[in-house]
Amino acid sequence: MSSEEKNQLRPLIIDIGSQNFRLGWAGDDFPDIISPSIYVDNSDYLFTSDVIDGLEDIYIIEKDTETHLFGHDALKYSNILKIHEFKKEGNLNIFMKYFYIHYRQLEISEEHHFKQPIIILTPFYMSDLEKTKLQDIFFNMFDFPSLLFLSENQGVLATLRKTSGVVIQMGETYTNITSFLHGFSNVMARDTYPISGKELTRYLLNLILTKRSTGEAVYLDKNIAKEIKDKLSLCILDSEGELKRIKDGFTKYNRTIDLPDGTSLEINSERFLCVEPLFHPSLIHIDYIGLPEAISKVIQFWDRENWEDLLPNIIIVGGSSLIPGLDSRLKIEISQYFSERIRDKVNVIAVSGRENIGWIGASVLFAQDKLQKGWITNPNHETPEKNKENVELNQKDNEIQ
Repeated sequence: MSSEEKNQLRPLIIDIGSQNFRLGWAGDDFPDIISPSIYVDNSDYLFTSDVIDGLEDIYIIEKDTETHLFGHDALKYSNILKIHEFKKEGNLNIFMKYFYIHYRQLEISEEHHFKQPIIILTPFYMSDLEKTKLQDIFFNMFDFPSLLFLSENQGVLATLRKTSGVVIQMGETYTNITSFLHGFSNVMARDTYPISGKELTRYLLNLILTKRSTGEAVYLDKNIAKEIKDKLSLCILDSEGELKRIKDGFTKYNRTIDLPDGTSLEINSERFLCVEPLFHPSLIHIDYIGLPEAISKVIQFWDRENWEDLLPNIIIVGGSSLIPGLDSRLKIEISQYFSERIRDKVNVIAVSGRENIGWIGASVLFAQDKLQKGWITNPNHETPEKNKENVELNQKDNEIQ
C-alpha cells in the first residue's frame, strides 16, 4: 500500500459543534475543514414576495443548486434566507447531507470513499440516543468501517498532558464545567452553566439598541451583534470604574463599526458590559450564581485534600473563552472562594487555539497510539475471521448436498 493510500485510510475526526463543524485527518495538527454549523433552504425567504416584489428575481439561486446550502455557502444568503442550526434543531437528515458535502471537499480518491474509521468528539451531554442515531448514519447510510465516540474533555486534557483539572467548555450554545481527578470524573462534580455565547450576544444587541436615540435608525441583527462580540468584546476587572471614566470623556474603548447598509456605529462601554452576565446573571434575569462561584463549587465537591490538584488546572476552552481578559478575572474571582493558604495556587489556563483544542487533542491521542479501546465495528462489515467461517460453512453445505 502506497503512503498516499495509507494517508487516505487514516481515521477522520469530527467535531459537531453548535457553532462550527470541524473535520480532518487524525494525526494532523489542525482540522482541514472548519465550517459554520448552519444551513439554509433556498425557498425559505426572510421576506415574502408580496412584501418585497421580485425578491426571487434579484437574489436568484441557480436552478441546478440543491434545495439546501450548508456552512459558508449558506452564510452568503444570510440577509435573504432564514439561517437554521442543524445542531440546535437536532436535524440528523440535514447533518447527513452537511457531512457529505464537506467530506467530498477532502478530495479522497473514489476507491477510498467511506473506508476511513470515524472519531466523533462528544460533549458529556450527548445522549445515548443521539449516539445511536449518529452510528446509524455512519454505518448504514455511509457504510464506514468503524466508529469511536471520544470525550471532548479527554481531547482537551490530552493536548495539555494533564490528568487532573477543571475544563470549562464555553461555546455559543452551552457552557459546561467538568472536573477530573487523576483521570477520573464524577457526575456530581460538574455543572451546566445557563449562560453561553448566545446570551452574551443578545445582551450586547440590547445594550447597543437601548443606547441609540429614538429617532436614529440602525441596521443591526444578532448575526452582526455576534460578529461585534467576537471581535471587540473584552473582560475587565472594574466595569463600574471604567463607566465613570467614559462619562468623563475617556475614549480608550471607543470603536467605530461600519454596518452593511453603509452607516456606522460607535460603541465603547458595550464592549466590556456584554461580558458581565457571566459574573452577574441577574443582569439578564437569570437566577443563578456567577461563573467563578459555579467553578468553585465544582472543585469543592471533591475532598479538600484534592483541591490543590485541581486549582492550578482550571482550563477554559471554546469560542466564547476567547474574550480577552476573561482568564485573568476568573482567576481573581475564583481565588476569593478559597482560603489564603491555597489561594495562590489558583491558575486559569487559556492556551492559544483553544477554540479547536478538543479536535487537536483527539489527533494527538491518535498520533500517540492511545485510541485502541472503545471502537464500534460496523456490523455490515465482515471480519476476515467471519469470512473464513462463512467459507467453511459453505464447504460443509456443499458436502452435505
